[in-house]
Amino acid sequence: MKALNGYKILYEVIAMPKGKWAIMIEVIHRESGTIVAQRHNPFPVHGFDTKLEALGHVNRHVETLIDDDLQERYVRRRRIV
Repeated sequence: MKALNGYKILYEVIAMPKGKWAIMIEVIHRESGTIVAQRHNPFPVHGFDTKLEALGHVNRHVETLIDDDLQERYVRRRRIV
C-alpha cells in the first residue's frame, strides 16, 4: 500500500448478521482538516466473510480516494501559479 502520509483514515469494523463483516471509513487530510471522504461504507450491498477480506477491499478503495484527492490538489495548485 502506498504511503498515506498526510491523511488520517478512520476504520470502523461492523459485525453483520450471518457472520459477515462490513467496514465504515472516513478519510481526512491532516494538514487542512478537509474531509476527503465522509464516513461511509464503500460496499453497502456486499458483506465480507472475514475482516481481512473487507480490509483488503477497503484499502484499495482508500488508495483510489487519496490518489484522486492528490490529483485534485495538484490541479488546484497549478491554477494558482
